[in-house]
Amino acid sequence: MMSGDIVLRNARSRDVNRIFEIHLNSLEELDEEDYEWFKALINTRSKRKKVIVAEVEGKVVGFIITYKHRHLTYIDSLAVDSEYRGLGIGSLLLDYLEETLVREGVEEVFLSVKDRNLAALNFYLKRGYSFKGLVALLRANLRNLDKPIVDGYRVERRSINNVMKIIKLRPTTWWSTLTEPADKMIYRGYNGGEEAILVYRGRKLRGLAEYSPEDEMIVDYIAISYYKPLEAFKALLSGLISVSLEKGLEYITIPVDASKERIIETLVKTGFTVKAIEYMLSKELQRN
Repeated sequence: MMSGDIVLRNARSRDVNRIFEIHLNSLEELDEEDYEWFKALINTRSKRKKVIVAEVEGKVVGFIITYKHRHLTYIDSLAVDSEYRGLGIGSLLLDYLEETLVREGVEEVFLSVKDRNLAALNFYLKRGYSFKGLVALLRANLRNLDKPIVDGYRVERRSINNVMKIIKLRPTTWWSTLTEPADKMIYRGYNGGEEAILVYRGRKLRGLAEYSPEDEMIVDYIAISYYKPLEAFKALLSGLISVSLEKGLEYITIPVDASKERIIETLVKTGFTVKAIEYMLSKELQRN
């Protein structure tokens, strides 16, 4: 698609460097990902994900990344090079995406916006998106935590490449339902440092957590069983704290839907406080 001097197209392998550069310059608005993640993302062939770029005179100046699950799509990120902002490139990317999704039969689009990013929040609201919920990012200093004691659970640690997402487990964040099916394929070509722990009661899997243990423990994904979910969560939390202390980390951050009241209550009692809030927004797509 062309609009004036702006070309919109699917990303190619050679675009990784520019996409990563724009990403780094937009980290205040976006979640941090490494170069290898973008490389694996773009090189993964799947109808579940899209990476669309905006190009001006042969230079990539913006991108949008989405994940599709059945008739729903999640916008993971939208970013424009700071030198090209104010030219309507973000609007063109979003309009082009929505037109494409309508043709593919997608019924609703979801996304999340950090509470401090009011510019992005107003951008989406003006384009017909509305509030659907909240996600709380809870953070704690590991030295101040009271680690839960849960008997009868066994903890296993694995590399992220050796973990299959467990459909029968229930994610603690709404976006995981939309992103995990595509993430599972992307991880096959990803050589990053993410790890996972699994908790079992007897022979039955009761919980799964994926995390990035770098300067601090950043938990990306948690899913727990429908049977005694709070107990399973406490077992996962205990395992995450143990891994963090073993690695000499100081902080741990865990995202949880605001609707998961008992889980948030457990985290607060353990010593966590709210670090930030992300707004959940959505838009129903209209067919002509």
